[in-house]
Amino acid sequence: MGAAMEALRWQARSPGRSPPGGVTAARHPVARGGGILGGMQLRRTPMTWAIYACGAAWASFIYLAGPMAPVLVDALGVPLAWAGLVGTAMAAGAITAAALTPAVVARLGRDATMRTGLGLLIGALVLLAVVPTALGGSAGFVTALVIVFFVAMGGGGQLNAGTARLADAHPAHSAAVITEANAAAAWVGLASPLLLGLALAAGLPWWAGVLLSLGTAVIALTWLVLAGRSTPPGPAGGHGDEDPELVLVVADEGYVTNDPGHPADGAGRRRLPRVFAIAMVALFAAVATEFSMNFWGSPLIQEQTGASASTATTAMSSLVLGIAVGRTVGPRLILRFGSHAMLVAGFGLALVGFAVLWLAGSVGLSVVGLFASGLGLSTVFPLVLDRGIVLSDGQPDLAMSRSSIVLGVAVATAPFVLGALGTVMSVQMAMLLVPVLVAVGVAGVLGSRPRVPVRA
Repeated sequence: MGAAMEALRWQARSPGRSPPGGVTAARHPVARGGGILGGMQLRRTPMTWAIYACGAAWASFIYLAGPMAPVLVDALGVPLAWAGLVGTAMAAGAITAAALTPAVVARLGRDATMRTGLGLLIGALVLLAVVPTALGGSAGFVTALVIVFFVAMGGGGQLNAGTARLADAHPAHSAAVITEANAAAAWVGLASPLLLGLALAAGLPWWAGVLLSLGTAVIALTWLVLAGRSTPPGPAGGHGDEDPELVLVVADEGYVTNDPGHPADGAGRRRLPRVFAIAMVALFAAVATEFSMNFWGSPLIQEQTGASASTATTAMSSLVLGIAVGRTVGPRLILRFGSHAMLVAGFGLALVGFAVLWLAGSVGLSVVGLFASGLGLSTVFPLVLDRGIVLSDGQPDLAMSRSSIVLGVAVATAPFVLGALGTVMSVQMAMLLVPVLVAVGVAGVLGSRPRVPVRA
């Protein structure tokens, strides 16, 4: 092991040179189970915190959209069934952003792409707060869907660029910082529906919630601009903000970076490895599981316990709370146990929590099951994102683009399929799709575990 570690030592100040023995440089955020980070410490820069704020700004609308949609359709006087189209518009915008992001990053760079995405997000939120109400009726609702599409384009685009920027800036701790970024997003997401409820209780209109997201986005853009003045720009590739004197060593997940044989996205882009597609199966399963429970957990609680719609909806906040708590403590667990073990354990805990929810005969037990599921799912999504970057063969922006497409497809399809099943069977029976998704996710995790790349 000592010889292998010595062979992998590579001074980051000498990019473009292969390390001794012809071994490609690798990285992983874990100091356990196959890897040692020779004393390397996570150093969060002003840009790191700014990217966290950008992700939280987008999350403030993601978690707001669900509870806001029924209020929106009621205010505009259109059928309640139309509320589900808000999620479809969001998914379409996110998929479009994913398809466009690599080309935009190649042209503008990641930092400018983040600023552009936030600008689009802010502009679209202003329109959303004004135009649908002014038009009213079906015309107002259709307009709202179009605007939500652009909200998702801006939010999703800056998220894609920001996540790749984090991975490149913190190559030795990417899983930890990506999980931290998602923790910040989850806490803001937890606050959004609660603040919307307070606003509605105070007699304010539905678009008060949009103003909350707008304020968060303005703060994030300001933070990003200020951070950019003190941080070197992050191109599509290149070294990050980790200490260049520190060394990357053998770990259980490898990441090729800054090797002349592996050009960055936008400069001789290659096809992603086949194993990347297996990781995307795990990502689809993780997102589909979370959104299936988020959309259909409330009807399941009502069916199982006889609770009112308002009580069941309030109970659903425990799922988001579990996600927020898990993503807060997750980085330390990742550093201790490793990404692969946390992925398997996360899916397992989510399944246990679902079982409690599925069998629950009381609201209290349902809350316990939802919280446990949230804890399990909390780190799965960011860790699979990181694994996709790990497996991208030095193309993090392309990996984030493909990951976002998978995410959008999962958001658009999983709740819809469950809804279709719910029309021919009970919600409880339809929700048995969740254990199937978890099993698929575990298979994707096991089948995509990276290996440290070595040249012959």
